[in-house]
Amino acid sequence: SDLRVLLEELSLEDSYGLDRGEFGGGGEDEYEEGMEGIPLTDEDGAALFCDMLEDQHISPYIPWETLISDGRIIDDSRYTALPTTKRRKEVWGDWTRAKIAQLREQKAKQEKLDPRIPYLALLSEKATPKLYWPEFRRKYKKEDAMRDAKLSDKDREKLYREHITRLKLSSSQLKSDLISLLKSLPLKHLNKDTRLESLPNDLLTDVRFISLPPKARDDLLEAHISTLAPAPDEEEAATEEERAEQEKRANERRRREQALREREQKVEEEKRKRERELAFGRGRLGEAERELEMAMKVGRSGLRAQIDEAKENEGEQ
Repeated sequence: SDLRVLLEELSLEDSYGLDRGEFGGGGEDEYEEGMEGIPLTDEDGAALFCDMLEDQHISPYIPWETLISDGRIIDDSRYTALPTTKRRKEVWGDWTRAKIAQLREQKAKQEKLDPRIPYLALLSEKATPKLYWPEFRRKYKKEDAMRDAKLSDKDREKLYREHITRLKLSSSQLKSDLISLLKSLPLKHLNKDTRLESLPNDLLTDVRFISLPPKARDDLLEAHISTLAPAPDEEEAATEEERAEQEKRANERRRREQALREREQKVEEEKRKRERELAFGRGRLGEAERELEMAMKVGRSGLRAQIDEAKENEGEQ
């Protein structure tokens, strides 16, 4: 019963000095089981949580609810580096805002370096075989991608006609062409660590990249990326300062991960200790219940004997 559980918890608290939080009695935003007293700073926990998001290539554009329902991150030990769901959601919000700003800055730099990137993105969204080049140029002449002087009208027309021609090919041919393109890219440009939000220039500037509908293209990209090796080791930093910064980041990450491993070990030790104490406490509580039951039986028997004796005495009188 609930009363028995409460008595058991109180008994263990009194006998062994266990805190109520060890029983998971607090709310979700107070404590989580086994996390009390484990030395891991909030800053370390937040950094580990962000490391997990980066390593698992989580998109910053998906809602928090979708991330949790997907379930991927919950199986990662770094998910518990932060003690509450409320705190995880806060760090998620901070990370998504910073990541989206970073991706936007990166995209702007890419587009500035190569005007074909925004132009092909425009073709992917707006171009259709129903429009001839003069009509398309007239209809979308105010778009930034159509006004960039670094890309000539002649080059725009060439890319447009090539794209329209490719749209008439079969889906299987378009997929085959894209796979050939992906296989041609060097590992340092496209690898297991590549994210869909930050694809390399030599992919974004090829008309074969925009021939498939975005959903089919992204599915094919994800499948191909999953078969690739990780990114090769970074090239040696250009300056002593950059090398020192890289080493500092690597050391900080190793320290955080070691702290998490030590905490997990402590959690496991505390769990085993708690299970032993609970088992012992249950044994003592069961023994006390048996003694109380026996005492009640004896008490009832003694009372019955006194009643019977009193009745006998009345009969004699």
